[in-house]
Formats: sequence, structure tokens, C-alpha cells
Amino acid sequence: MKTNILVYACTALLSFTSCENWLNQNDPRELSEEQAYSSITSISSIAANLYNRIKLDQDFVADNESYDICRWDEATSNSYYWQFSSNVGRTYRNYYDYNLIRDINIHIKNLSEKASELPNNQRSYFLGEARFLRAFTYFNMVKNLGGVPLITEVYDYNTTPIEYAKPRDTEAAVYEFIAREMDEVKEALDIAPQGSSLLTRATKASALALKSRAMLYAGTLAYNEDKNRTMGLTLESGAVGIPKSKAVEYLQSCVDAYLELKAIGRYALLKGTGGSLGENYSNVFVTKTNNPELIFIRDYDGSTDFPNNFTVWNIPRSQRSTANFGAHINPTLNLVESFGLANSASTALDAYAGDEVIESMGSETSTHNYILYDSPMGIFEGRDPRLWGTVILPGTEFRGKEVLLQAGLAVKTASGYDLKMLDLIENVYDTNKNFYNGQQLTSIDGPIRNSYYTSHTGFLLRKYVDTAVGSEASGKSSVPYIIFRYGEILLNAAEAAYYLNSLGVADYQGSSTLQLALDCLNELRERAGGTDFRIESSDLTLALLQNERKIELAFEDHRFYDMKRWRLADQIWSGDWNTATARMTGLWPYKVYAPGQPENGKWLFRRVYIEHRGNDNEKGLPIRFGQDMYYAEYPMTEGNPYIEKNPKH
Repeated sequence: MKTNILVYACTALLSFTSCENWLNQNDPRELSEEQAYSSITSISSIAANLYNRIKLDQDFVADNESYDICRWDEATSNSYYWQFSSNVGRTYRNYYDYNLIRDINIHIKNLSEKASELPNNQRSYFLGEARFLRAFTYFNMVKNLGGVPLITEVYDYNTTPIEYAKPRDTEAAVYEFIAREMDEVKEALDIAPQGSSLLTRATKASALALKSRAMLYAGTLAYNEDKNRTMGLTLESGAVGIPKSKAVEYLQSCVDAYLELKAIGRYALLKGTGGSLGENYSNVFVTKTNNPELIFIRDYDGSTDFPNNFTVWNIPRSQRSTANFGAHINPTLNLVESFGLANSASTALDAYAGDEVIESMGSETSTHNYILYDSPMGIFEGRDPRLWGTVILPGTEFRGKEVLLQAGLAVKTASGYDLKMLDLIENVYDTNKNFYNGQQLTSIDGPIRNSYYTSHTGFLLRKYVDTAVGSEASGKSSVPYIIFRYGEILLNAAEAAYYLNSLGVADYQGSSTLQLALDCLNELRERAGGTDFRIESSDLTLALLQNERKIELAFEDHRFYDMKRWRLADQIWSGDWNTATARMTGLWPYKVYAPGQPENGKWLFRRVYIEHRGNDNEKGLPIRFGQDMYYAEYPMTEGNPYIEKNPKH
């Protein structure tokens, strides 16, 4: 069968060097298959096209893609309506791309048949790379849909397509296919002899990272088989649901991937790059050069070819260069309180003397008994430093400038406080509206009830926001999107080892599974906060491991899938406002105005509802994840009579 493949002239050969500008594509033109597969340049260009089509749920270029990470990482938006607490349906993330699978299969076929003149090692690399991309695409489908048909051949549709229709492979078979493919191609992808560590193309390390993640997902689903059956999330065909008997095999495979990746010797946690532990953590996500934590990334250079808009959307309003941008993602108090203390299991911030309450954003007076702090940072003292590396807190610095985040002035009265706040952020520089007796009410960065492009929660996002001056201009950031990093692999291994221990596998590969879990977890916690944050075996619980993933991997698009595979999503995000983990709250700082009194100049904090003004709901809409979302609705538009629907659909 003759197939025309659109390829592009590539400005750099694949020479296994540190230069990664191979993604540049210029002067599109059609070539015959023989021409397309006759040189490294044209083959690299075909590969670049396939890489660019790989689905990443978070995209730094498309604005709408960043919406998804808001909801599940417990953040909201700068919008007047705070719409990200609203519900999504069963078609959400029903990713299905057999056009890409077919094109990758054609690429593999042509590499096998038409690239015989290439040096063997480069031809083997290209074949391994293509199989990596195919496995990655199948992983994107299986994690959302469950089992899908595994197609690895190129079919000639000159005959009736129905002849090639096949039922869904089992969920287990798809995960096993991914792991097996990575085992078979990893050595061909090993570029160590050339002394390079490519980040934007498949390597042995990225193959092992994909295996690590996929086998953790599969192992967790098998581990939770009883939950699946109780919840009705299985199909007798096996297209959905994995037997518990496979759990140990899959979890051991996840640990194997970690041990083999570690043995490569080129990957480690990034340490010691900042003036503080929090800054060190934040540098993981903005540093590309000499960053041993990066395994596989989608790169950006801040040019029109590869722009990154994430910083222009999320830069604090006070530092933006373009109107109608900034402060897009607002972390909530739900997330902030997940960053705990070194010596306490309690994560609640102490805002009130007595029981914590939740107030309306629009309150004009208050008689609550607040705990007063000397500075806006006082309430956060002792927290996990990753909080400072993830979230811009009131009074912290970003790019060497203080981000105040002041909601208003709390004027002391005989019975409590008069809460004086700005009505619209656009009036922030109006001395007649934003000052009281010479004291500023609301800072330019908010939080505020109305207006766009400012905080509504009392927090702003720091993670992935570029620290380079000028990157706040549209598309100018060169911060990469991290697909795989060493920190995640440590967490994958820790969780897998914990499950193995609970399943009675006390030792594996000559090591205690419990100790392996502790070692991996403590490696991350020590990088985060020093030895004070180490935990002992008696403190290790599944809940702690789950929270560790929540805070370490926040805004990296893991939370949605973690909650799904743990079978907790419908409970945590119940859609019921009375469920504390489903409702979203903020924390608004106020400077106390009480001239001549000891309270003057101190700070108080109000817990507030994140209102959903689109429905005039002062308490806000809770996050909802229905049981019909554990498996997205399977697309039924292909005319394949053998496809069965997912459960609860």
C-alpha cells in the first residue's frame, strides 16, 4: 500500500548529542516513502511530528489545557465566576487516537522495510523510539478508557474495514503490552555510550519511567480489585478490571523499573540550587541545564516556534507586562493545608482562637476571635518548604519582589472588626477608594471578591512560573513541561513497595520492601525539608504516601489519575458541599488597624468560601467526581460491533 507521509526538513541531525533543536520543522514538502526513510534528517522530522501529536493533559501552549489541572489539584481560576469547581461528565478525557496509532505503525513498518541503509544502531534507535511513542499512546488510552484493541500492524483498508474489527483487549493485556515493549526497546534507546542525556526524545530512562508509571497504575488497580467489584467497575471480559492475582507481578515490575533506572547513574534529585529549601524545590521546574532530575520533557524556547504561555497566564498581577493576563491559577486552602509540619500530623492552619469557621467573602464586619500574627507569613511557619516552592504565599517574594496578597484592612471596633476591602481591583491605585486613614486596603494581587486576573483564594501559583525577567510576555517562557522526573519514580517505587509489603512480600531483590518504601520516601522528604522531615516505619501509612504524592506532584497532572486508581475520587470529590474535601476554601489576610492598641499592624486570616457567582452560590460549587468517571465513556462512533461499553455508561 502506498502512503504519502508529510515530513519537514529538520535543522539538526540525530547525532545523540546534547543539542535538542531537532524539533524545529521548516519548509514542509511531500516525499515518497523511499525518500523519507533514506536519511536521518527526514526520519527525525517524521518522529518530531509524532512527538508533537502525543497527548499531554496539561499543555503550556493552549490556555484551555491549564483549566484541567486547576480542578483536580484543588485550585480555582482568576475568573469572576470561578467556574473550575463545576462538574464534568463521563466523556471527560475519553482520549482515543487510533489515527496516531496507525501513523506510528506505518512509521515502524517503513523503518523495518525502507531504512536498511542506516547504521544499525541508529535504525534500532528509531524503531525503539517509535515503539515508545506507541506504548505512550496506548497508556494515554488505557488510563482513561480501560482496555482498548491492541493494533500493531498496518491494515490495507481497500477491503471492508469491518474485517479488521476486533474486541477490546483486556485492561491487564494493555498494561502488560506497555511494560513488555519498554523491556524490549530500552537497550536500543540507551544512548549512554554517546555520553548524552537527551530530554526531548525517548531514552532508556524514559522507557523505564513509562514502565514504572504504567505498572504502578496496573498494580494499584489489581490491588483494589475488591473495591472495583463492590463499585461495579469490572466487566467479565476483562476489558475493565484487573485480577488481584496480578498485583504482586505488576508492583514488582514497578520496583524493577526504579532499580534499573537508578543504576543508570545519571539521575537524581536536584539539590542545593536555591537560597532556601523552598526555592531549591521550585528550581526543579524552571531549570533545564544541569538538572539531573529531568528524564523526559516537552521543551519550549520562548520563540514563535515553541512558545510557552504558562507564565504570562500565572504571573502575579503586580508583575505582569500584558493586560488581561496573570494570576490564572489560584491554589486553594485545601491544597495549602496538605503541606504539613515536620513534627505533627495536623495540617490545619490556626486562624481562629477556638473552632475554625468558614466565612463569606463579602462580609463587612466580623465578631470572630482571630489569632493575630506579627507578619502575613506567621501563620505558615514550620510548614513543609515545598509549600513555598509550589505556592506564592502572602508576603513572600517572587523574582525578588514582595507579593503582599492583602484582602483588606481589619479596623478594630469594640465588638470585633470592620472589614474594609476594595470593590474592584481596577481601583487599586485610586487613593479615594483603596485607602483608609492613609492605610492601603487591598493589594494589587488581591485577594478580592470581584474582577479578573488577581487572586481570589489568597494564594497564587509559583510552580512552573518562570523566574526569568521578560518571560511574562506572551509565549516568552522557556520553562519545560516535565513528563517524567526522578522524584515521581521514587514515589512510584515507594508506593509499590508499600503494597508489596502489605501483600506479604517482605523482601524483594535482596531488600526489605518496607525499608525500600521508607528510603525512597525519605529521599524526597529530606530534599524537601531536611532530616526533620524524615519519617520512621511506625509512621508510614498509605494515607501519608498518598498525601506525599499530592504535594510533591501538585500541578503535574497526577492527582486526577492517582485518585482514580486509589478508587477514592468519588468520596473525596463527592459533589456534596458538606464534604470538606469537596468544597474549596480560601484564606484571606487582613492587616489590623487599631492605632494606639497592641493589635495595630498585626495580621488576621479569614477562611472564606470560594464562591461560584455564576449561580449566585455564596458557598461555591463543590468538586464532583461521579463513579461513571472512573472509566471515561468509550467512543462508539467507529462502527465496531465488538466494542462493549464501560460500566455505569
